[in-house]
Amino acid sequence: MWSKQSWSKRLWRHYLRSAERMVKLFRIINITFLLGSTAVILVLISLFTPLFSQAIIYVFTLLPLPNMSGAAMSSPPTAYVVLGGGLTNDHNNQIILNSYSLNRARTAAGAYHDLPLPIVLSGAEAPWLGQWLIEHGIDGLISENASMNTCENARFTAKRIPLHHVYLITDSYHMARARRQFALNGINSTPLSAPLPVKRDWMKPAQNLTHSRRAVYEVAAYLRDVIRPQVNCRHAKDVTSQQLLTPRGNATKNTEKQD
Repeated sequence: MWSKQSWSKRLWRHYLRSAERMVKLFRIINITFLLGSTAVILVLISLFTPLFSQAIIYVFTLLPLPNMSGAAMSSPPTAYVVLGGGLTNDHNNQIILNSYSLNRARTAAGAYHDLPLPIVLSGAEAPWLGQWLIEHGIDGLISENASMNTCENARFTAKRIPLHHVYLITDSYHMARARRQFALNGINSTPLSAPLPVKRDWMKPAQNLTHSRRAVYEVAAYLRDVIRPQVNCRHAKDVTSQQLLTPRGNATKNTEKQD
């Protein structure tokens, strides 16, 4: 009789301990779920504010660049490199710079008037960028017309002209990925960020969402370049010097360049 009561007490204590563990486990799961849900909700809300995109840009500024030569690290910038941001059509169906490329051209012009240096135009947009700059009193431009993505921008610019350090002009979201590609090709860069067509504004959630979409795209593209580099990036040996100089008559027309 005593042994049965003792066994029952042990079984009851084991049951109570198990029940306590389950309660603790459910509390942890509940707290984790609440914290996770709150974090997701806050991130989703932040997409419609300037906070999300500003945080992404700040993180981008902390990313290290690949190792470069001593000359690249010690020499001052000797040129501006402007990366194309896409083309579009006007009301007469003529190809023109889209708002991304136009802002980059304006940034280059402002920088040039403050400090005249050679301007290298990189991408299929180069002829249109060059025409705009010429119309605004800037000449002596160097064009690389063959590249169709950021990786090719860097490889073909390095082939087009020997450079150690440049002022790199693109938008602030694209900058980290572009600087990494140029560093991989031995070119150090000082960023000159061009603004996006719309500004961040606490009172305009749709404009903030445009910045957030751009930021998310660049995070994904940067991770892709690091983990699994794009296969559609041609090597410098795949194009001739003449191809780098030849304007592309059938340039892709889009409102936003995604490369």
